[in-house]
Amino acid sequence: MVLIKEREMEIPVIEFGELDGENRSKTMALLDHACDKWGFFMVDNHGIDKELMEKVKKMINSHYEEHLKEKCYQSAMVKALTEGKTSDADWESSFFISHKPTSNICEIPNNSEELR
Repeated sequence: MVLIKEREMEIPVIEFGELDGENRSKTMALLDHACDKWGFFMVDNHGIDKELMEKVKKMINSHYEEHLKEKCYQSAMVKALTEGKTSDADWESSFFISHKPTSNICEIPNNSEELR
């Protein structure tokens, strides 16, 4: 597993190109370790078209700017963080999005079909 150092934090990088070869077991073990010990990781060589990723990124950023940014800065979580306090809530719950056991993604205001 490669670790990318970003400022003072190292981020595990998983080489997904290795999942279809003789290093599959080793790569799966690295993935398990990153999930268990870090909770997140960066994926390299995942096979998703870069143009598609850029389109999705632009749509998400646009949706955030138009519909969520103001709400985010008014949230109790962000206000607490700007005051140097910590919060036990997770970011997803601050936007009232849930996916399990049922999703409310279709109920979110200003959520276009394309973004869904």
